[in-house]
Amino acid sequence: MNFSQLRSFYAVGRELSFTRAAEFLNIGQPTLTTQVRALEETYDVKLFLRSPRGLKLTETGEALLVIARQIFSLEEQAVELLSASDGQVSGKLRVGTVGPFFVMKLLANFHENHPLAQVFVESGNSDLIYRRLLDYEVDVAVLGFNYDDPRLEMISLGRHEVIVFVHESHPWSGRDQLELAELDGQRLILREPGSMTRRVFEEALARQRVRPKVVMEISRDAVREAVAAGLGIGIVSETEFVPDSRLQPLRIVDHKAHTEAFAMCLRARRHLRQIDAFMKLAEETRTEASPPPLAETER
Repeated sequence: MNFSQLRSFYAVGRELSFTRAAEFLNIGQPTLTTQVRALEETYDVKLFLRSPRGLKLTETGEALLVIARQIFSLEEQAVELLSASDGQVSGKLRVGTVGPFFVMKLLANFHENHPLAQVFVESGNSDLIYRRLLDYEVDVAVLGFNYDDPRLEMISLGRHEVIVFVHESHPWSGRDQLELAELDGQRLILREPGSMTRRVFEEALARQRVRPKVVMEISRDAVREAVAAGLGIGIVSETEFVPDSRLQPLRIVDHKAHTEAFAMCLRARRHLRQIDAFMKLAEETRTEASPPPLAETER
C-alpha cells in the first residue's frame, strides 16, 4: 500500500473536494489527483463518482474511508504517545455527546486532572454519535442508550426522567404534573429520529395506546423554540431542561419514561492514554453523580 496515495484519498474522502483536500494537505491539486487515480488504477477500483453535483464516494470508497480513518487516527495517537513527557496525558480527545449535564462534569474533571490535553466536543443524537464512535471520528462518547454492542466498553452514568413542557399561555401552564393519557390528541413536537429521548417516550405512549398529534420533528434546541412560539408540547430529559420564563415543565405522574446516560469507547482503543483517562473519570463520576432536581421556572 502506497500511504501517500492513501492519505490523498483520505483527504478527498473527508472533504469530498479535490480543491479543499489539496489545501488541507498543502500540495498541488494535480499531484493529489494523480495519487488518487494511481490508487484506483493499482487496485482496479473506482473510489469516487464525479457528477455536476459534486463528488461522491462509491461503496468501495465508503468502506476504504472507514479503514483509512482508523489508520490515520492511530498514526496521530502514536505521535501523541511518543511526544508525551513523564507519562502525562496530552494531545487531542474527541468527545461525542447527546447532552451537556454529565459530559460537562466529566470534562471539567478531565481538564483539571489533565491540563495538557486538548478536548474537542461534538453534539448530536445518540445514533449519530454512536456511528461516529464506531468510525473513529470521536474517541469517547456520552450517549443516551445502551447499544449492547460487544465492541464497546460502557459505564452507566445515571437514569433520568422524561418530562413535558408547554408555553406559558397553554391551559396546562398553571400545573406541574399530568397523566400520560392527557397527551392523547394533543399537538406534540418531537426530536428527530435517532433521539433516545424520543424513542423511550414513544415506547411509553405505545404501551398505553396514547396517540398525540405529532406536528413537528426537529432538533433539541428547535423543539424548545417551537414550544416557546406556542406551536405545541415538547418533551425533554429533565437534566436538559433549562428554566425559561416562557416555558412550564410538567412531570408525568404515571407510566414514566426514562433515559440513561452512558460513557463509552471502543474496547480496542481503551488502552490509549486519553481514552483510558476519560473512562476512569467516568467510573469515578458514576459513584458520585445524581441528576439535579427539576428547576423551578421563573414566572
